[in-house]
Amino acid sequence: MKKLILSTLAASALLSLSAQAVPWCHRGTIVQIANVSWSEAQILANFYGAVPGGVVDAEVYKTSQATNNYASTFAGGGGGFGGYSVPGSGTVRVTHYAPYTLTNMVGPGYYFTSQGVQFKLHKCYTIPPMVVVHELATVEPPESGTGFTPLRGVEAIKEYWQITDPNNDPDGKERKN
Repeated sequence: MKKLILSTLAASALLSLSAQAVPWCHRGTIVQIANVSWSEAQILANFYGAVPGGVVDAEVYKTSQATNNYASTFAGGGGGFGGYSVPGSGTVRVTHYAPYTLTNMVGPGYYFTSQGVQFKLHKCYTIPPMVVVHELATVEPPESGTGFTPLRGVEAIKEYWQITDPNNDPDGKERKN
């Protein structure tokens, strides 16, 4: 019975390690599309509806909903890139960074919409990140034909791989039977 329980625990631990969520905008490009500073009037202009019952801090709720409503106007697109697929392409994320009482709140009642809000919008694009291409070898035109400069360290290949002739012929060519 103990072996069964231990094997079940081990199997579940291994499965939980392998089942991880794909992060937002995985293998895409995240671009900051806006850095916004709002007053109370702009927060209330972008807040629609009413605060539902059970919400602990109505001021934080209004501000979060207003910034998310504003961000949704930029959602969509994200572009295609030759069949390349990115989870979350075209979505926009809001990152509040000021005031301090909104971003690092200890309890309800410390933030008021009259303080305003500052936030950044980040959008996920399907275009893969551009990478630097490094040249590995240079082409030098020989006197005749096409030639390449060997990469550094290629001479050391003889030390790692012993190249032998199966027939032990002095010319190194195989015999035909």
